[in-house]
Amino acid sequence: MSVQPHITATVGVPRGIFLRYPAGNQVGEAGKPIQQRAILTAALESAYSIESPGTVIELPFRWRRFPTEEEPVFQGKSSGPRHRQAEVIGETLDTMVRQAREYKSWLEGRRSQEEASATPILGLSGALRAQVERVDQLIEVLDTSTLDQYREVVNSIATLELRASGKFV
Repeated sequence: MSVQPHITATVGVPRGIFLRYPAGNQVGEAGKPIQQRAILTAALESAYSIESPGTVIELPFRWRRFPTEEEPVFQGKSSGPRHRQAEVIGETLDTMVRQAREYKSWLEGRRSQEEASATPILGLSGALRAQVERVDQLIEVLDTSTLDQYREVVNSIATLELRASGKFV
């Protein structure tokens, strides 16, 4: 399992599973056994399905957007580095994706209304379809490359801070 697919592919693993989670969290968030079990089950099922060597499969889970709600079992505080400013960026990305999905849903509903209308406005249905596609592209960018860049920045700084403190070699 990997959170860095470009490295995993470079070393030539026989089969790899990629998860868009921060480094050190390949099996989920600490203290969330339901989430961890779901990720491990999906990883094992995915690994079993790989037929050709060197294949890396991405799991559909996203950091901070896992669909299973549960109270953390671990009640202590993490001793790792935290960056409240960066956490706000992550929360903002989550909010943007959620709002874009809501807007896409509204656009799709409006398009359905237009197509069912007895007097449709010329070109409106096509324009709405084009905007749904653009919102889909926006969601894809926010949920993949933007989230990946954010995660890489946070991981790099956390690694440097751990090295500086002597906790990571």
